[in-house]
Amino acid sequence: MSRSHKVLGFLLVAILGIYGCARGPADPGGAKSTAAEVKAQRLEEDFRAAAAARDSFRQRLLAAEEKQGQLQRQLEQANATSAQERQEKEKVRGELKLRTTERDTLQTQYESFRKNIRDLLGHAESALNVSSSTPTLIGTQTHPIPAPRFQN
Repeated sequence: MSRSHKVLGFLLVAILGIYGCARGPADPGGAKSTAAEVKAQRLEEDFRAAAAARDSFRQRLLAAEEKQGQLQRQLEQANATSAQERQEKEKVRGELKLRTTERDTLQTQYESFRKNIRDLLGHAESALNVSSSTPTLIGTQTHPIPAPRFQN
């Protein structure tokens, strides 16, 4: 054998060795490519599941934001109603205070009026008592008072 045959044989063995190593140890007929395809399919399924989950979470987020906005509007409306009720309550309190003051003033005037009437009645009674205890003759009466006549 010549040297060129030995080099060609060595190159042929080296090329077949590299080809065999590239295919893998238990890869008769391209099993490595199917494993990659299975892994790629699994990754695609994971990606689809993640995308579906992302879309689901996005929808839930939008629903939650809408509900939060609705609750915020309800809170603002309740606060406005509460403020209006507080104003009305303060107005009613003011009116109640005014009416109470008017009532107290009228009650004081009424009590003063009653006291004045009592004083006047007391003065009138004392004047009657003084005049009845000391008879005074204004004039002498010479004629008797005739008795009333009744007809039968």
